Amino acid sequence: MTRFIAFTGVLVAIWGQALQAAEGSQLSCLVEPSSETQLSSQVAGVVSQVNTERGSRVRKGQVLVSLESELDKASLKSARARAEFAERKLARNRKLLEQELLSDFERDELVTEHQLAQLAVKEAEAKLRQRDIRSPIDGVVVKRHVSVGEYVGSDPVLELVALNPLYAEVVMRADSYGQISEGMQVAIEIADSALPDTLTNRYAGQVTVVDRVIDAASSTFGFRVQLANPDLTLPAGLKCRIAIAAADAVAISP
Repeated sequence: MTRFIAFTGVLVAIWGQALQAAEGSQLSCLVEPSSETQLSSQVAGVVSQVNTERGSRVRKGQVLVSLESELDKASLKSARARAEFAERKLARNRKLLEQELLSDFERDELVTEHQLAQLAVKEAEAKLRQRDIRSPIDGVVVKRHVSVGEYVGSDPVLELVALNPLYAEVVMRADSYGQISEGMQVAIEIADSALPDTLTNRYAGQVTVVDRVIDAASSTFGFRVQLANPDLTLPAGLKCRIAIAAADAVAISP
């Protein structure tokens, strides 16, 4: 137990030294969503159902908003009836086709009519699917712009963000360029006082993007650190600090 406490103390010391070194060049660090989506409808129509609310977690492919679709359902029903008729008509004449007792025109007419009927069903099904607005990501609803009965066009109906993973966007002085590389393991310390006491303020992350161009006006460059957030316990919008050499300390320390 004494040895473990001493080891933990060493890790904390490493954290402090690495953090102090990084702070000298670090200008800003902000935890942001990995994706932000303004969700719109493919077609215009009247909202018949809203299946989510602000703050709700959503899954990719989940139907979030539905539009009135009675006309499209009727069109699909009609297309299926015509397809079934064309199928029966082709089946009744199949023996004649096999025995080559029909003219080329009659054969072509039967086969083409059947194919066109099948395509009409697929088209009607596609139009009906467009009446459902589905989530393109696993994420959280941050804004809701429509209610039942409203007419929607091309304007956004919902705004979604992906919080797993999170991105820490960091800006550092140009004199640190070359010390950061893609794939590097780093530690992220949440520096925002808004973080609840129930959450830890240290997380392990990985550098995924490093700017290839240094901003000449400010003599700075940016890089991105990816941070796993599977339970969505950590919100976006928090200020942070990066420690370049302390990822192991974060992973091992209790």
